[in-house]
Amino acid sequence: MVTEVYIETSVINGYYSKQARIASAGNLFFVLIREGMVIAHVSDYVLVEINRTKDQTKKNKLLDLIDLCRVDAPSGKQVSDVAEIYVKKGMIPARYIFDAYHIASASIGGYEALVSWNFEHIVRAKTEKMLEDINSELGIHIPRLRVPEVYVW
Repeated sequence: MVTEVYIETSVINGYYSKQARIASAGNLFFVLIREGMVIAHVSDYVLVEINRTKDQTKKNKLLDLIDLCRVDAPSGKQVSDVAEIYVKKGMIPARYIFDAYHIASASIGGYEALVSWNFEHIVRAKTEKMLEDINSELGIHIPRLRVPEVYVW
């Protein structure tokens, strides 16, 4: 069964993590992407974050991973409007607006899940509960919030 997910920047960076757990799961997750078992979608917001990488060698490696993904996830006014609601309701701190953009893009795109290593703002019970409440109120899709390990073990 093929699964379509949105991946945010931490998953791409995680491929090169120095933490063994994250690197191992991240590498296996990208094997699933290469084999077509997982279709990974990214948005322009991921590209913006990757392009902020100062180390050109690292940036090129990250962009090579993005080549395995579909850069077609929603971005623009609808995403930013929903992200602003997430911030206004306290789901994501304003300082971390890109986390809200990723969640909004995954929601509007209708993907099964938003895959992330971000335990501070994304993959946590509070965010999941608030996402259910807010997206239900807005009448938009509620993606699962998952780590790559869910798909590889």
